[in-house]
Amino acid sequence: MTHYEKYKNTIKEGVKKARRKRDIWINEYLADKSCVHCGESETCALVFYPDNQEIRIVSRSKGLREKLREPILEKIRTNKVVCMNCRSKIENDIELSPIF
Repeated sequence: MTHYEKYKNTIKEGVKKARRKRDIWINEYLADKSCVHCGESETCALVFYPDNQEIRIVSRSKGLREKLREPILEKIRTNKVVCMNCRSKIENDIELSPIF
């Protein structure tokens, strides 16, 4: 039995745990944000527009050290925070106005 076979489940659990920590980091970033259009502040409803998927994928592949987070933060700074409802409206060309 190889090392990998022996510790396969332990390794998988370690990878899952690291991925969850990276997801938590993104959610903690969004915790004090709100949608720029409607003011929604529920973290689970907020996304980065237009690059939410790319930001989350890259975030999962990077470590949590500050130096590794810098490219992700740069990408986040070029996006706006919107709720999923407003994102849907934007993508379907329904006019929105900022609340601020």
